[in-house]
Amino acid sequence: MAKTQTSVYVEGGDSGGSYISGDQAQGITSGVSGNCTSGGRSFYQPITPVLNRYGLRLHTA
Repeated sequence: MAKTQTSVYVEGGDSGGSYISGDQAQGITSGVSGNCTSGGRSFYQPITPVLNRYGLRLHTA
């Protein structure tokens, strides 16, 4: 399962937060290097495997 890496600012403790592009859920925050003050990178796990693992469906409006 490949992670997505972005330059979106997140802080420690943000794990589990959503990664959304437009109106599409892309993933779940799974790690960060750096911080909002000094910059850094954030990492996201794809959403589909998580939903499948727990038998969930994502509904958007």
